[in-house]
Amino acid sequence: MKKFLFLGMVMIAMMSFNPMLNAQNKHGFISVDEVVQLMPEYKKAMSEMTQFDSALQINYAETLKELNRQDSIFKADSTKWSPAIRTANREKMKKLLVELQGYEQSYQQQMQQKQEELMAPVAQKANQLISDVAKANGFSYIFRKEALIVSPDADDLLPLVKKKIEAGSPKPPAK
Repeated sequence: MKKFLFLGMVMIAMMSFNPMLNAQNKHGFISVDEVVQLMPEYKKAMSEMTQFDSALQINYAETLKELNRQDSIFKADSTKWSPAIRTANREKMKKLLVELQGYEQSYQQQMQQKQEELMAPVAQKANQLISDVAKANGFSYIFRKEALIVSPDADDLLPLVKKKIEAGSPKPPAK
């Protein structure tokens, strides 16, 4: 029994040090963030994020403007109003003030949600693109560049992925 165990250990050790077996596993690395930023879908998603941000900022500015308008009216005319009208207008202004105070948290949540909504398909497409390029070029393992401390430049998939992205995007017409 000990002979079989020893023989098995020797076989495993020989297989792990055999350069022919290790040559079958080609390793590479890539920065997924860089791939995403090269994609045309990323540029479109960022444009939509900018528009969404602008819409939220406009909404905030309009609410602030309305609060300032009501405050000016209140200061100018409140002495002429009955106590019930004064209380009603004060409550309207409090509601707007609470809305403005909660705006920052709401803004952050809405922006994060929109970013996830727009970027999830882009990230999926980038991962699929990386996988396709890796398979086409015989890579067995692809690691995130950010996780590596040392790596040879030859194993970087970014140039190969960049070529594939450029090949897939339409060329601008020549002038």
